[in-house]
Amino acid sequence: MKTTPTCLALALLLAAPLPAAAKGQLQTRQTGVDLPAGTRAGRLVLANTGDAPVAAQVRAYAWTQVDGEDVLEASPALTASPAIVEIAPGAEQLVRIVRAEASAAASEQAYRVIVDELPGDPDTEATNAVTVRMRYVLPVFVRAADAAGAALSCQVGGASLTCRNTGGQAAQLGATTLVGSRGSSELTPGLLGYVLAGSTRRFALDAAKVAAAGTPASLQVQLNGKPTTVALGAAP
Repeated sequence: MKTTPTCLALALLLAAPLPAAAKGQLQTRQTGVDLPAGTRAGRLVLANTGDAPVAAQVRAYAWTQVDGEDVLEASPALTASPAIVEIAPGAEQLVRIVRAEASAAASEQAYRVIVDELPGDPDTEATNAVTVRMRYVLPVFVRAADAAGAALSCQVGGASLTCRNTGGQAAQLGATTLVGSRGSSELTPGLLGYVLAGSTRRFALDAAKVAAAGTPASLQVQLNGKPTTVALGAAP
């Protein structure tokens, strides 16, 4: 299962709701799950803020980065319990995210948990011309003891940004601005994406924004929540 940048959005709305119909509204209370070193299980809280019951399926995938792209693969190393839930209106549901391996991880491991809203009452949905399905794709990190922090090096080539993380922890790239010979150009005001430990990730950029900045010199980026300037190397 190979992701695309749109698949990595925290929530993907596939259609617009019909306001006249009673309907559950699936939400997550977190944007990710972090398992500290030596911890075997974490918590994911789902909620229903609608006025009808909502059902959801929770699945976990091993997450790697190959040839600059995110790759998700089914893996028994991480499971969700329960994997299928039904949440009453206004209620919450705790889902445990459990590692199969009891021993501490020797190096940081990355996963994605995908929460999919399941079909509701078929009689109700049959009367609706449009239905809603929510999908949340959340990062899960199993941390390793004494892992080195993220160590990022990046290059801009054409309309793409390639970043290599030689550190022992994933790098989360938040709000990002490209600084060049003609000034600065905001690439994104929010999350750009992740570069996993020991991996390379390539991000597509807006060619007009790259051109507006001129010859690329550096990135100003929220790196794991901290303002950071990353000097840009020669284009690959």
